[in-house]
Amino acid sequence: MNSIKVLDFIRKKGRITKAELAEETKLTFAAISNIINDLIKNGMIKECGEGLSSGGRKPILYELNSEALYVMGIDITVDEKVRFGLFTFNTVLVSELCLDSPIIKGPDEYIEIIKKGIRELIEQEGIDYQKIVGIGVSIPGPINSITGEVISPPNLPLWRQVPLKEILEKELQIPIKIEKDANLSALGEKWFGAGREAENLVYLFVGEGIGSGVILNGTLINNKGFGIGEIGHCTIDSFGPLCNCGNYGCLELKASGLAVVKKVKEGLQQGYKTSYHYPAIEQISFSNILEAIDSKDPFTIEVVEEAANYLGIGLTNVINYFNPDMIIIGGKLPEKYEKMIELSASIARNRAIEVFQKDLSIIPGSLKEKSTIMGAAALILEDIFRN
Repeated sequence: MNSIKVLDFIRKKGRITKAELAEETKLTFAAISNIINDLIKNGMIKECGEGLSSGGRKPILYELNSEALYVMGIDITVDEKVRFGLFTFNTVLVSELCLDSPIIKGPDEYIEIIKKGIRELIEQEGIDYQKIVGIGVSIPGPINSITGEVISPPNLPLWRQVPLKEILEKELQIPIKIEKDANLSALGEKWFGAGREAENLVYLFVGEGIGSGVILNGTLINNKGFGIGEIGHCTIDSFGPLCNCGNYGCLELKASGLAVVKKVKEGLQQGYKTSYHYPAIEQISFSNILEAIDSKDPFTIEVVEEAANYLGIGLTNVINYFNPDMIIIGGKLPEKYEKMIELSASIARNRAIEVFQKDLSIIPGSLKEKSTIMGAAALILEDIFRN
């Protein structure tokens, strides 16, 4: 445990001396010396020069040996690529790989792609398979992150009670952790991105649907393995339509990419004019919406801004429930139309409890499509260093 503690301080601080480690960890200098010797012998750390002298001999500096161990992050998506990332033990992304999602969206097909991607990434980097100490996997929820079971993702209908952690550990002989995608985006932003300075943050993913992840006191919150809840399914219109979750008037029905698709279809059926050449109404997809925003189509942008107003109401609930230091908004819709964040933040600041807004930041995510694989890697490292 003390060795892990020392490794964590070296990871966080970079180059550090024995005396600094003793002060940081509250261990004796002799204990630190023994741990340092063992870690060097095992190849986990290395000497990296000399520090400043306070009068005597210059102290030796130590840092992690970045090639000693690796972790991997994998992001399973429905319609896009399966993304892989290989990270050093000191959290540097050294290599990425993307493979096409399978045509048949079943667990067996995805597992074959996962095995192929891991094999290709290892061969690409020429590393020893035994140096990978864990793999974090991001997948749409709901899942049980304690057991690693994928319960019943709405957009993956062939996945029902799939023990993904158990299957992958048997196939790969590597420790596996499974977590829902929005939670890992939150963790990725906390470790590597816009949320590094925030102890309490809420991440909202606004894509075709709306996902959320909550970090309180620096820790990703889980309740019985199922996260802290789904902000996308809080009610903002008690007379609204039925959602696939069984509730009525959910935020996701008003502010998500699919909500925008539905609203655009309705508008076109009613005769609204558009400068973007949409396909036949029944064929309009979320990707068409993103293209229409790119083309600055006034009608589409008006619909997106209406969605931003509803998102602002959802943000109000987030602020009043959690009183976070920071709300990070990511996903393809706000990334494509950045004004969406500004508009929703303005609505929230007019509605939320004033004292909760004093030190609050509402900002875009910085990692974009990499947030999930980086969060998946952080999940493994956090498990090692904290537990």
